[in-house]
Amino acid sequence: MRQLPKRSIILLAFTAAASVACSGSDGEAIDAPDTDGTDGSPAATRPSGEPQPITVEGRISDGVECPVLTTPDGDVWSLSLGEADFGPGDYVRFTGERMDASICMQGKGTLVPERIEEIDPPARDRDPARAGGVKLTVEYVTGSWVAKGPDADCDRPDFRIVTSPAATVLQGDISRHDDSALVVLDQYPRIDLDEPMDDLPIESRGPDGLAILRPATDAEYDPIRIGSATIKGDGVVFVKCG
Repeated sequence: MRQLPKRSIILLAFTAAASVACSGSDGEAIDAPDTDGTDGSPAATRPSGEPQPITVEGRISDGVECPVLTTPDGDVWSLSLGEADFGPGDYVRFTGERMDASICMQGKGTLVPERIEEIDPPARDRDPARAGGVKLTVEYVTGSWVAKGPDADCDRPDFRIVTSPAATVLQGDISRHDDSALVVLDQYPRIDLDEPMDDLPIESRGPDGLAILRPATDAEYDPIRIGSATIKGDGVVFVKCG
């Protein structure tokens, strides 16, 4: 994966006809991209009334009509990038307003930027080798798991993952949560916790390990305990019991 220098774009809108400016990480002021939809860009109508900025992070890719951003939780947003210097493959934190109307049909809505900043992606995205190079499947995750370490005891697993035609579910003692949570195995594998708790990304480690990571967000995080293990820092690696 290519390494890109840190950069950001900040869009300041004073009125519909006001000029805008953009400052990169080197402090040089340049013209900000035109994203009000008057230049034929996909975002046609800015929000009415008081704007409510939304901040999301994820990787940009090509969509059907417009660029899209996919978050670590699997949410998809269409983007009105105008002439912003970001594109497919970039991992960014995107703050902007949700458009009232747009020709972009994918995802939860279309965002027009106020600020775009390149950030470091999650470990599983940054270094696929670190994730063991093993794709998570139902067969891989199903079973009993215990936190790796000298005190690991398969007679007392930290959790079990079971599967049925309806769902794949983690069963165990989860702090501030009931004793089960949905396991999602799509582009961004994760443990889907009930709101307002953030989902926990998961990835393979080595040939037979499963890492549960802290949420992929910079927001304040109150560590979650699963069984005997507290999910914090760089996460916890579990091994499957035979």
